[in-house]
Amino acid sequence: MLPAKRSGSPFPLYYQVMMEIRENILSGKWGSGSQLPGELDLARRLGVSVITVRQALGQLAQEGYLRRERAKGTYVNWKGPLRQSVSLEVPADDLVTVNPSGTSFKLLALDIVEPPNEIMRDLRIGTSEKVTRITRIRLSQGQPLAYVTSYVPSPIGSKIRAEDLARLPLNTIVENLLPFKITEVKHTVAARLAEDEVADYLGIPAGSPVLYVERDYLHKKEMILCSVGFYRTDLFTYELTLKRRTR
Repeated sequence: MLPAKRSGSPFPLYYQVMMEIRENILSGKWGSGSQLPGELDLARRLGVSVITVRQALGQLAQEGYLRRERAKGTYVNWKGPLRQSVSLEVPADDLVTVNPSGTSFKLLALDIVEPPNEIMRDLRIGTSEKVTRITRIRLSQGQPLAYVTSYVPSPIGSKIRAEDLARLPLNTIVENLLPFKITEVKHTVAARLAEDEVADYLGIPAGSPVLYVERDYLHKKEMILCSVGFYRTDLFTYELTLKRRTR
């Protein structure tokens, strides 16, 4: 769950919290009947006041997503359809995901951090281990196209040079550091609204629609790199061509 501090957004703060909770429900992360964290816990996670959380929960209860029980807690009441996804496996010899023509990068941060729980799980690292977090702006013809945050295990991240991050796709950098190649890339694409920081770097109004692209890079089913990008919808389209195999 991401912090909801988006003061520059055209949407009220309670509405942003409401959409964040709704996303967890419709994605299936919080299943029907499951109990939500308490109001104080949600407020801490989202960086907002308890009053804001309470207002968001009340609205979601009115819309049928939640059920609130006095002295017991708040439960997912949604029994409707969850977000559907289509899983496609496409053979590919070239797993580079960046068109090199006119593409460059601006490095914002290269940090050693404690990983979020989902990153810790996906990278299969211990609770005492840290990861390298890389935040960059992807530029196309000098214009900001995407705000991308990536995570790699620290043994790999400690070898990454800042000068390489200004000119190369991260998966290429990582492969050059390893004795093996990436064998699989999993893409997840969804629609989101730009938070303040993302909007500022992309040069768009806060709350603007952006394309959310999550990429997991794997070697023989083991994740070695994951990234989350927010792409300007006016400059970026995601195209996939499926061809029937002919005999």
